[in-house]
Amino acid sequence: MSSTERRGHERSASAEFTRVDRTVKIQNATERLRSEMLNYVTSRFEEFSSEIKQASKMPSINEIIQQPIVSHNDLASINKVANEASSQTIASKQSVDIKKTSSAFPTKTFRMRSSILTELLEVSHIRSIRQIFVSILVLLVLQVAITDLFEKGTVDFQFDVIRWNFSNLSACLRLWFFLFMSTCAIVYYCFHFWAYKRLSLIPISSSSSTDTEELKKKTTSLMIFDWLWLTAYCCYIALFLYFPVNIILEENYPIVTRMIILIEQVRFLMKSHAFVRENAPHAILYGQIYSQRIEVEDVVENNSNDSLNEQKKIVIPHTPCPEFSKFLYFLFAPTLIYRDSYPRTSSVRWNFVISQLIQFATTSLFAYYLFYRFCLPVFRHFNSEHVTLKIFVLSILNCTLPGALLLFCTFYGFLHCWLNAFAEMLRFADRQFYSDWWTATSWSSYYRTWNIVVHDWLYTYVYRDCHKLLGVKYRLVSMYAVIFLSACVHEYIISLAFGYFYPILFIQFAILGFISMLILPQRTQNNAFNVFIWASLFVGLGMQMCLYSIEWYARQNCPRSVSGALDYFIPRSLFCRESDIVKPSISNHLPNFIHDL
Repeated sequence: MSSTERRGHERSASAEFTRVDRTVKIQNATERLRSEMLNYVTSRFEEFSSEIKQASKMPSINEIIQQPIVSHNDLASINKVANEASSQTIASKQSVDIKKTSSAFPTKTFRMRSSILTELLEVSHIRSIRQIFVSILVLLVLQVAITDLFEKGTVDFQFDVIRWNFSNLSACLRLWFFLFMSTCAIVYYCFHFWAYKRLSLIPISSSSSTDTEELKKKTTSLMIFDWLWLTAYCCYIALFLYFPVNIILEENYPIVTRMIILIEQVRFLMKSHAFVRENAPHAILYGQIYSQRIEVEDVVENNSNDSLNEQKKIVIPHTPCPEFSKFLYFLFAPTLIYRDSYPRTSSVRWNFVISQLIQFATTSLFAYYLFYRFCLPVFRHFNSEHVTLKIFVLSILNCTLPGALLLFCTFYGFLHCWLNAFAEMLRFADRQFYSDWWTATSWSSYYRTWNIVVHDWLYTYVYRDCHKLLGVKYRLVSMYAVIFLSACVHEYIISLAFGYFYPILFIQFAILGFISMLILPQRTQNNAFNVFIWASLFVGLGMQMCLYSIEWYARQNCPRSVSGALDYFIPRSLFCRESDIVKPSISNHLPNFIHDL
């Protein structure tokens, strides 16, 4: 080995030895520091523990064993706390049971919230969908204008149908004012009279009273009084249904003004029933409190006179009938559930009101042009020539897309714009007029979320009352009562507005819809069922537009098959033969047809 290699090995060995020696020194220093710190902490802990023992003067083990664990006073207090805790536990369990039983029929709770579309339209992507519909409306108007310009040489926006439908608007407003005043004057003040008058007929039982015959007479008089007013209320409903219908049929109102009167008639009836249904139990309860109040005063004051009892009535804080201002606000509020008070906003945003009303007018114009351009050309000559199965099926398919757009216009124009405008003007804070019905995967979910305003009324005053009367076993009957009543009201409005009875909507709603509710799963997240709901809606709307239009033009072009009132209920389109068709010079304007009725 050379000297150079030897020196290299020596240097590397010395470097390794130096590194190991430095590591050993560091480990030794660390060990000494750890032992010193441990000794210091141990000594300080022993000193601290000895100081605690001297300060506490802890007894010996024998003393601890001989002492009682809990004194008699402490034991009594512990038992008291335990009893209170057990009573609170029982009360909490009872309250939970009450909540469970009451949750079977949840009540409508009003709170401050916006409509779903109001929140969704704050997103630019959702707002662009609305702009698409606006652009379609602009194109429709341009199409009408350009077509008239090339065919007639002048621009005519075809407002003749609108002018005809609102030709008797003044008479319509007078009839509406009559409905409004009759609701205010008859419903409220008659209920006010009944609620206060029955107080004088309530039998007052006291410990000093021995005349049981008088108590029986008063009880019988009160029962007869209540039943008479219930009969009068039912008669009022019948007359309220009869007179407006008689007027619109005698004066031959156009379709739109007929629908306005009929819808307002139904709305006033629903609000009247809600007011009576909510306040009648309160009036009866007030009478019970009133009778108990008089009994207590008789016992305490030892047969005090009647004048003193009359003065003591003002001590009761509640009244049997609410103020007229609350009833008047309820008549215009966008809800059908009566409450003495509702959540209110702090101010009215008039810019928002004007915007909603403009959107409502625009949506109505959009629906009109859809009907005028896509529906009237299809059905204008129906039943003026032979209708084959091919024409019938193609007509339904052609009405599917316009019917879907009309559905969107009805939803956005009325359920969103119109109701939000009135809610803002009245500072009504609860704007949940609908829910996300477009995501429904079952018909029951669609019925509950499409129109929450009407659904709440049906659930509160029809389903719950039927369920309480019939019991749990007949829950399906209560459910069908809601669907049947809703279908009847819809068919009532449509049949009287068009002037003939053709129960297409009733069959789809009360029969096919109810059967599908029983067959299809109620709670599912499968998107295929949502597609089925949408397809059913589109086809159903197409069938309604097609069949109602066929019957309308059949009554223009076909003679009567029966005479008298039966002609109103028997569809002419089913018995109209080609040889019976009357072929007048058919005009291209719908109002001329309607005036010939």
